[in-house]
Amino acid sequence: MKPKYLLPHYYKKIGWWIMIPALIVGLPFYTPLDGDSFAPAGWIRNFFGESLEEITMFLLFGGLLLISYSREKDEDEYISRLRLESLQIAVITNYVLLLIASLIWHWLDFLAVMMYNMFTILIIFIIRFHYLLYRQKKAAA
Repeated sequence: MKPKYLLPHYYKKIGWWIMIPALIVGLPFYTPLDGDSFAPAGWIRNFFGESLEEITMFLLFGGLLLISYSREKDEDEYISRLRLESLQIAVITNYVLLLIASLIWHWLDFLAVMMYNMFTILIIFIIRFHYLLYRQKKAAA
């Protein structure tokens, strides 16, 4: 069965080229440290203005989505099954982490948890899916 909603494989490389710089630039703003106290973050914010958080979030989402929804070079039934299982595990793990976080953090701290939670499904999916692909290729060799 041919997957309908996957992008061509070369979009995965584009996704990595978008996601990695966005993560490097945006990480100081999404850490518990104050983004203004981190020297490179303050310089970057002064250069780009106050909309840098939104720009990096948009680029990070875009890159993660391109990586997640791009075909593999050899897309077959096994890859489709790995993709589905990885997505299911990512969703379950994400909601377990969200339930635990809702018991621990409250009010504004929970707002920061929700911000991280936006990215965790895609990140867990990418990590698990590519790990299983790596393990499968290593076992086949």
